[in-house]
Amino acid sequence: MAEIFFSSDIADNAKGKVVVMTGGAQGIGAATTSLLYERGAHVYFGDVDDIKGHQMVSHLQSSMPHSGGSVHFQKLDVRNYNEQLQLFKTPYEERGRVDMAISCAAIIEPNGWFGPDQLSLEAVMTEPQPLKNTIDINLTSVVLFCRLALAFMKANADTINSGDFYKSIVLVSSIAGITEAAGLFAYSAAKHGIIGLMRSLRALAAAKFNIRINVVCPWATDTQMIDNVRSIWDKHQLPLNAPSDVAQFIVQLAADKSLNGKSVLVAGGKGYDTEEGIDRTMSEWFGPLTEDFWRGQKALGTVSTMIFFYNVLLRGCLLTSDIRVMNGLIFETCAILNEYNVICISIRGLNSGLV
Repeated sequence: MAEIFFSSDIADNAKGKVVVMTGGAQGIGAATTSLLYERGAHVYFGDVDDIKGHQMVSHLQSSMPHSGGSVHFQKLDVRNYNEQLQLFKTPYEERGRVDMAISCAAIIEPNGWFGPDQLSLEAVMTEPQPLKNTIDINLTSVVLFCRLALAFMKANADTINSGDFYKSIVLVSSIAGITEAAGLFAYSAAKHGIIGLMRSLRALAAAKFNIRINVVCPWATDTQMIDNVRSIWDKHQLPLNAPSDVAQFIVQLAADKSLNGKSVLVAGGKGYDTEEGIDRTMSEWFGPLTEDFWRGQKALGTVSTMIFFYNVLLRGCLLTSDIRVMNGLIFETCAILNEYNVICISIRGLNSGLV
């Protein structure tokens, strides 16, 4: 895995940016709200805890009165579409734009609903509401959040220079979204879904709207969400993140215009891009089906300018398997050296209807 480092200079790119964030009053979200405000961003955050939200605003305004930023709170239940919509409408109406969107809201799932006593025929006659809440908060609301973010970010697209990727979305998944998490059935499924959502959007959002999207996957972090296993962590001296550690990587991904399509595992305060290894070794784990996969993608019309744009411009590489897809495509090289020192290749393809 490639290590990702926090850069204070890059974090300063958040200065003056208009940020929308869910779950911003507690744990990792609170640390992120604080860091963004400290760097001079205009933070519009929502949280289900009304008291903590207002306390956060008062604390930041009194402790850092000269940050150059601003902070605004809205009580928010992410399951309520209209409340999420309002979280975006307020900054757009007040400042005319949204630059960064960060989805932090999440809940842990309750114990036992897959236990023997909950798998009786009598028990399964009723839909388990805690399960529905876990999926709705941890995944469904995030999909809707991304849709809203793209709409509000691209609304003033005429003011954005082509190839200037300062607008970004950051989603918070979990280590449970990367590997198995025994007992966290719905939570793990939802967190895997967030990574799938990012993968589905990373090429499209960049190519069509100049918007980047990345994911942060914290391992155990010192918040109330690990209360049930804290003693185990302490006993075995396992790596533990501080909320501020994770916040740094969230802000790094939001502010660094060269990062797109990353899934950053944060463990013990260090960050590692897990997508890099997956991409690099695709021919190994996909085996002899790799070429068939790309031919299938092309046949379905899903391989287009966006795939090449993502691989060449934002990742700075062209996979061997991508080259096979070039057959039957008409492409031209613009030879434009952009700020990332990567040659921008413009490709017109027979299957480029998506672009």
